Amino acid sequence: MRAFEIWLNGTRLCVAGIGDDGVLSAIVNWVTGQSVADLHLQVGGLISPVNEHVVWIRQRPLKLGDEIKVRVIEADSTDKPMKRYKRDPAKELRAKKTYVRKTAKELRWKIEVRPRKSPTSSRAKK
Repeated sequence: MRAFEIWLNGTRLCVAGIGDDGVLSAIVNWVTGQSVADLHLQVGGLISPVNEHVVWIRQRPLKLGDEIKVRVIEADSTDKPMKRYKRDPAKELRAKKTYVRKTAKELRWKIEVRPRKSPTSSRAKK
């Protein structure tokens, strides 16, 4: 399988891989703002057939001058993720609805929700 070998300042941190169906990411984040200054590394992904998120590195702090190397390799095995968790479609739907409502409020839009037609009512009309 394809895998990422992650190095920080010459030290190997992990070999991460998700198999033949999914998403694998190595991300360097720089977040800054009025009261925030955060530089960190994340390595994780999604194993699609089982809808499972995997994490090898979660928000590892970085500093100026750090050297990160991501080597794409072919590997028979990878390191065990530090965390695994299933996707929660119901939770994801609630988060989407919350986002839409918040955005609509900011834009002063009105959301109209039509009642769903029941399967029995559509059959009765036939």
